[in-house]
Amino acid sequence: MNPRHKLLLSLLVLLSVFVVGALGYMVIDDASFLDSLYMTAIVVSTVGLERPAWVDPAGKIWTILIILFGIGAVLTAFSSLQAVVVSGTVRQLMGRRKLEAKIAQLSEHVIICGYGRMGEPVVRDLRAEGVSLVVVEQSSERTAELDEQGILYVLADATEEEALLKAGLHRAKALVTLLGRDADNVYVTLIARSLNEKLNIIARAESRGTDAKLRRAGADRVIAPQALGAASVVNVLTRPHLVDFVELAAKGVSIEMDRLEIGADSPLCGLSLRDSHLRQRAEATVVAIQHAGGKTVYSPGPEEIIGEGDTLVLLRPAKAPPELDALKLGG
Repeated sequence: MNPRHKLLLSLLVLLSVFVVGALGYMVIDDASFLDSLYMTAIVVSTVGLERPAWVDPAGKIWTILIILFGIGAVLTAFSSLQAVVVSGTVRQLMGRRKLEAKIAQLSEHVIICGYGRMGEPVVRDLRAEGVSLVVVEQSSERTAELDEQGILYVLADATEEEALLKAGLHRAKALVTLLGRDADNVYVTLIARSLNEKLNIIARAESRGTDAKLRRAGADRVIAPQALGAASVVNVLTRPHLVDFVELAAKGVSIEMDRLEIGADSPLCGLSLRDSHLRQRAEATVVAIQHAGGKTVYSPGPEEIIGEGDTLVLLRPAKAPPELDALKLGG
């Protein structure tokens, strides 16, 4: 039987002893309900108070029966309560250790700091994309939601170094800090950058001027929800077809944008777009070239030359063919 159900049953039995015991005194000794309940409490609790004068021989026999059944009911209820407490503590401890073991096995995952208004949809969408992640959240109510969904989490304040280390900061590929206060996001960024120099850090900024602080703290990208919202409104009004295309891609069309940096040893270095055969080799279409000198050419022609240090902006399938990785950097 479930420990909680056993405890409930034991309490019901104990309550029954009190009710039946009191009714017995009322019938046998013609006592009032309060006096009968008081006598039953004295007997069951074994406090040893003086026996009331109204208890006759039949009442004494009834008292013996209450002692036998009452003490047994009390002991059973106490042991059931102990079992519930112990099992709950053990379950919680085992669950926490199991959670920590799963987090310890992760690498190249994403750490999300804050599971609030922005954190929840970010976590949901990343999970939909199959991204491994750990959430750092200090609210026990929110972590209970994460637990129900099977999402790994650390119940702690994200501004504490130990919390980030428990989330596997040294093994993570990215950290996204979406806390409600800009000061907290700046502090998390500082800690994360000091502990992992290669970490890709994305930070949320609510107030103007925080963008620069976050970048100085080590953030690679800063997301300002208000600015993004304003830009979205402007794009819907001025570039509706572009917005439709981006939303369509996000909803299931298996295409995405990518950047291909050209190193000295890249096989594309010195070739024209026509001769690179990127469409055939990697199913990629070049929509822009950012030349090393700073000039950017949009919709480049087939004769555009690819040079060392250039960056190609590509439109490609969501899952790039292996050939694309072989064309990157090159040393």
